Amino acid sequence: MKQGMLPENGPGLWPERWTEAAAALRDRREALGWSLEQLADRTCIGRNHLIALESARFDRCGAPIYAIGFARSVARAIDLAEAPILVAIRDGHAERQHGAAPAAASARRRRIPNLGIASTAARLAALLSDGRA
Repeated sequence: MKQGMLPENGPGLWPERWTEAAAALRDRREALGWSLEQLADRTCIGRNHLIALESARFDRCGAPIYAIGFARSVARAIDLAEAPILVAIRDGHAERQHGAAPAAASARRRRIPNLGIASTAARLAALLSDGRA
């Protein structure tokens, strides 16, 4: 297993574009002869986030904007074209977003009223009924 790879990462588990972007980042860092610690020092990005980036686990960076920001910083530090990496991350997040929830589950969620709206309506109904009595 290469340095920085997470054991649960494997083919078919993550969007293919993520795997390609991660490999580009890792291969370029290794070609420069930099360790993860050296890259962490140069980018001020934590080692665990760097491992996640190089393991195609962009979902472990928090919100997609963080993964994009981290990848941009790394790409700049290792002098790698950042645009293809960032597009791959965005596309991968979109792919996971569209494929994550089955249609029945999302339709069920839409039928359940928001708890805040429901509780506000109940309070308003209680206030109005108290005024009429």
